[in-house]
Amino acid sequence: MSDSLQKNDDQPQKGLAKFDYVPHYSEPSQTNNGLDPQKIIGLLLRYKWLVMFFLIAGATGAWFYADTIDPVYESKGSLLISPAGGEANNELSQIISQTTGFGTSSTLENELQVLRSRTFAEKIATELFSEDLENVEEFPIMWMEEENGEVYKAGENVVASRIRKNLNFMQPEERKSDVVEVRFQSTSPVEATKIVNLAMQAYVENSTKQNREAATSTAQFLEKEKAEVKQKLEESEQKLKQFMDETGIVQVNEQASGMIKQGTDTELELQRINLELQTIEKTIENYESQLERIKPGLSDQFTDAVGPKIRKAQEDLARFERERTLIISKNPGVLEREPLPQRLQYLDKQIARLKKEIKTLSDQLFTKDEEFMGMDSEDRAEMVSNIQAKLMELRIQQNQNQSQKKALLQYKNEMEGDMNSLPEGMVRLAKLKRDVQLNEELYMSISKKFADMSVWKQSQFGFGRIIDSGQLPSTPVSPNKKILLLLGIMLGGVLSAGFIFIREFGDNSVSNVGQLKTMYLPSVTVVPKFEKVSRRKRKKYTVGAGKIPSEIVLLQDRSSLASEAIRRLKNNIIYQNGDTPPKTIAVTSAEKGDGKSTIVSNLGIAFAEEGYHTLIIGTDFRRPKLGNYFGINAQKGLSDYLDGQLALERLIRDTDQKNLKVILAGKNTETPEILGSSMLFKQLLKKLEKMYDVIILDTPPFGIISDSASILKGAEATVVVAKYRKTNKGMLVRTLEELEQIQANVVNVVLNGFDPSKETSNFYGPGYYQSLYSNYEAYVE
Repeated sequence: MSDSLQKNDDQPQKGLAKFDYVPHYSEPSQTNNGLDPQKIIGLLLRYKWLVMFFLIAGATGAWFYADTIDPVYESKGSLLISPAGGEANNELSQIISQTTGFGTSSTLENELQVLRSRTFAEKIATELFSEDLENVEEFPIMWMEEENGEVYKAGENVVASRIRKNLNFMQPEERKSDVVEVRFQSTSPVEATKIVNLAMQAYVENSTKQNREAATSTAQFLEKEKAEVKQKLEESEQKLKQFMDETGIVQVNEQASGMIKQGTDTELELQRINLELQTIEKTIENYESQLERIKPGLSDQFTDAVGPKIRKAQEDLARFERERTLIISKNPGVLEREPLPQRLQYLDKQIARLKKEIKTLSDQLFTKDEEFMGMDSEDRAEMVSNIQAKLMELRIQQNQNQSQKKALLQYKNEMEGDMNSLPEGMVRLAKLKRDVQLNEELYMSISKKFADMSVWKQSQFGFGRIIDSGQLPSTPVSPNKKILLLLGIMLGGVLSAGFIFIREFGDNSVSNVGQLKTMYLPSVTVVPKFEKVSRRKRKKYTVGAGKIPSEIVLLQDRSSLASEAIRRLKNNIIYQNGDTPPKTIAVTSAEKGDGKSTIVSNLGIAFAEEGYHTLIIGTDFRRPKLGNYFGINAQKGLSDYLDGQLALERLIRDTDQKNLKVILAGKNTETPEILGSSMLFKQLLKKLEKMYDVIILDTPPFGIISDSASILKGAEATVVVAKYRKTNKGMLVRTLEELEQIQANVVNVVLNGFDPSKETSNFYGPGYYQSLYSNYEAYVE
């Protein structure tokens, strides 16, 4: 320790040598003040009722909040969608597709887009309005409420928008099944069930109607072609008969027959190719009209630039997503690594980049206000890309058929040249017979397709089949009271933790013994809070007047924990310097209300009951309290003596405790700051030191009043009192530093009013004080 802080060896010794060390004070280290499991448990035990209150309040609040929310019910149904056409009817399906541009097959993704479209929602709304549902509570989706509380029916567009918002079609994640789950949420279970079933029924009926209309349209087309071919057949037969009647030539030779057959086959193939070209051209026209319905000019724009880029980006996106899925499936837990493997990081970046690129390219095709069937940018781009891919396939087929047609026309011309080499009558007969045979075969082919189509269109059904109808839900899906209750409890826990944190870590008072022991080197004595004694059970003074206060525990209950702590303080003061107590003991504090006078009174009783002639002197002239503790009502005291208004014989007062005398501070004086340092007081103190074994001086709180500097400097021992969870740590540290500066001999710090139930320090290990006090109580009983 610093030699400059040592007591001056040349100072006169007053019956007892000063201690041979000087204490050093410092702020408690952060490591000792940090949170550890023991401290957390201690805090929770201390605030257990507060934490319980917050948890119960959070749970109760969440429960009542859940009751204020309108319950939402969800109905579910299952729909099997098989959009692929059957192989057995592949030829007819192809004819329908080529004829109408739609066909009898589709993809599950396309059908889902149809289900999510605005048009489909409008159809469901129309069905609802057709049933004229008037119950507001059962069908709230069809009603609107004005500010004045009046209810009126909403329009179909509003209802359709509400249906589209809450109607969901869930596709299986593994996508190996064609079953789609249909869900609808509403505050009315009846409404939720009704709309789910309407949606599934409407899809089944509409897809059936669509397929049958496509087949009917194709049948009408074939019927028209059949009539035209029949007329040509009749005309060719009439021309053949007329030629034979006029010329008498009824048969052609073998060479001509072969040429006729080859010519017929060539002509039939040309007819077939022409028919395919017509259907392809009509299909191309239908697909292009679809693009134009999405956005005018989109077909050319997509074909010219954006389309190939989107398709390329979609292919790359699918490749990267497949690789990412493969890595995750082969390496369980890889997503929990920190950081992620470089390859996964690369794939995530590429996937994000491609999605952004697809959105950007799609936005080039659509403005913000342009939507098609309720799709987002990626879905819009995918649908347009699919249509364009089909257009490209059709144009390839168109080019191939045109090439075949050109070759067949060239071969036909060659055949015509060969036939022209025959005799003229024979050539004419061969051509007429070829026309009849060609029209017969074409008529038979179209008639067969027409008959098949007429039967097939009656057996066509839609892509959907209802597996499970929507059932009336009995319990709501929202609000989830269990989840809200859990969230309420969690919120209560967070609030209680925040409250404890603010209170504990914003509290700069002396709040645990461990902090005090790390900041103060000499002895620390812990005095528990005094138990209140009812006025009826308090003992009475025999020397003084009135009843003994609860604070004077050595007169009230000598076997209490507080009494034992005072005696421990007395022993610490005595045995820190051999077997003789210091002659003068000054007691001060950092702040007012720390219990300084209480400690002085009990400490004086402890010395007196051991046989020491003890004198307590009140030198706190501003707030004197000793008279109240000993039942002494006299108004005059030390201040009166120093002013020459009171004799020494009347200055010293008797108490209930043998060997204990008291000098009161006296009435308030105008100069309290100079009385303690006056020469007259010093002379009195020297005189009293010869009369008593121990003199205890009750001084003002040195942390805020400097009146007692001279007394504290001259006392052989100084005791500093701090109040548990009341005294500011900074004030206490500053008080101890200033006592060092005046070379006061601080021998003990008393932590007064200690409550073991609030202690979180683990300086002596967890539960030390609880164990100490419980053992003491069990021992003295």
